[in-house]
Parts: sequence; structure tokens; C-alpha cells
Amino acid sequence: MAISKVTRQLLSDRAEGQCECKMSVCSHHSAGVRCPRPLVEGDWEAHHKSRDGGDTLSNLIAMCSECHENTRTYGKP
Repeated sequence: MAISKVTRQLLSDRAEGQCECKMSVCSHHSAGVRCPRPLVEGDWEAHHKSRDGGDTLSNLIAMCSECHENTRTYGKP
């Protein structure tokens, strides 16, 4: 499902223009520490925390493209 422009803007505003990722699988930042990368226009993703949660701000996390790429391996051995 496509995230609306309004929701993407609200998500970026909430994130203060910075990736919100704290995953341990990302090698460019420490686990539990927020990624320092900025959200570059056209190069960041609105990632769903839960597949069943819909396109609400409470179910979305703003991620730089590198962190978003790491979600494919998150939780896998």
C-alpha cells in the first residue's frame, strides 16, 4: 500500500529529518542508538512496524535506504 504524501511529510517531521532506526543488524550505528543519517528526499522509506497496523504514524518508522535494506535480514540467522 502506498503511503500518502501527507503521512510521509508528517513522518519526516516527527523524525526531525533523521532516520529513526535502532536495529542491531545495521553496521553503521550501534544497536539501540538511533541512526545518524538524514532522510534525503527520494532516498528514504516509510517502514511498517507491523504488517497489520496500516499506514498510521504510530505504525511507521522513517528509515534511510541503508537501514531499510537491512530489514530484509532482521531477525534471520
